[in-house]
Amino acid sequence: MNIIKAIIRQVLHTGIIFKVCEKLSYIQFKKLIKQLQNSGDLKLHLGCGSQVLADWINVDAELSKNVLTMKLPCGLQKLDNNSARYIYTSHFLEHLEYPSEALEFVTHCHRILAPEGCLRVAVPGIEKIIRAYALDNQMFFKLQEKYHPSWCKTKLEHLMYALQQDGEHRYGYDFETIEKLLSQAGFTKITCSNFNQSQFEDLRVDYRAEKDEIGEFLSLYVEAIKE
Repeated sequence: MNIIKAIIRQVLHTGIIFKVCEKLSYIQFKKLIKQLQNSGDLKLHLGCGSQVLADWINVDAELSKNVLTMKLPCGLQKLDNNSARYIYTSHFLEHLEYPSEALEFVTHCHRILAPEGCLRVAVPGIEKIIRAYALDNQMFFKLQEKYHPSWCKTKLEHLMYALQQDGEHRYGYDFETIEKLLSQAGFTKITCSNFNQSQFEDLRVDYRAEKDEIGEFLSLYVEAIKE
């Protein structure tokens, strides 16, 4: 079933139907984007999936009434330089090829952000599951059963699913690697954050709240400010 869905999604995203939908969607949102840009209130939620945030421009390749349909990262070229106050992306970056697509994505984010604007990124905390595997942390992997398919029984199966997610994930990140990526895009003020603990109130919008066996959040949260 996942393979069939992936094939259908690929056909839609590469065909003329998707291109027409993408164009019509941008026409629909263009006026609102310009208004928010002019008032300094443009906030972009990139790769939103089914998580639509109120008062944000939600962007995704899926066809949805309340979402700006856009193929990422290439569709971001439609957006103006220095136009957004905040950009938020949660569990999307790992779905892009590294380093090419990932660097293209964060470089567009840097270009689109206004000076002192902030990009907040949430990705799976791959370092945590690798450490748990190396330390034979059975309790950690017992909790993974809540988040992973039932066929994941061994530690390695859980580890590989976290890394690959049935082929949906293209890469995994620790802070060192994502910091390098963001630096290459031009960001200089890069900090590690935590669940809903952004330094900016408008960016306290995290919705992936999975925890490990000691109550720490499994995701890696990073903020990068454009100077």
